[in-house]
Amino acid sequence: MLGFWNLWLFFVIGYGIIWASMILADKKRGKPIEDPEIYELYGKKRMIIGGMLPFIALLFGSIFISINLGALFWGGLPIFIFGIILNVIAMYSFAQFKGGVNTTGIYQYSRNPMYVGGFLFVLGLNLMGWSISLMNIIFVGLSLLWIGAIHWGVLQEESFLEHKYGEAYLKYKQNIPRYMFKKKNEKEARK
Repeated sequence: MLGFWNLWLFFVIGYGIIWASMILADKKRGKPIEDPEIYELYGKKRMIIGGMLPFIALLFGSIFISINLGALFWGGLPIFIFGIILNVIAMYSFAQFKGGVNTTGIYQYSRNPMYVGGFLFVLGLNLMGWSISLMNIIFVGLSLLWIGAIHWGVLQEESFLEHKYGEAYLKYKQNIPRYMFKKKNEKEARK
């Protein structure tokens, strides 16, 4: 049902905070977090469409999902908030780092903490608005599509970073997991 107190409100506020932190990080850093060279390598139109269409579909879907103030809402809210906080922490870490392979701050535990934050953000949203309805099932499907698109983007980005930074990125990739927050020990890194 279409309404003001639907999931879109959380979606817009959450992403507003994430995008504002990215703008501030770009300004502090003096250059964008998103490396423009990746667009040259893979095509800007392709990269933007691959990432933005699922995002827009999720935003549109959120318009039709009522907030469910039951147990799932209260369980999903901290996950949603943690996803936003994780993004802000990752932006702050990037703002402190001026170039090369960022291995500082939260990037010591995950190569892609912004995306992990995004996954948590979307999981939280799904829980906050969950009810058994066709629109919720469609929203879950759109969420899975978005996660797939983000993962595809991560694979493209990792290939780009290997190309750009060579051995430095490969070493980082061996020691730090793609998504999870556990450093690999030396034995795991050699496998």
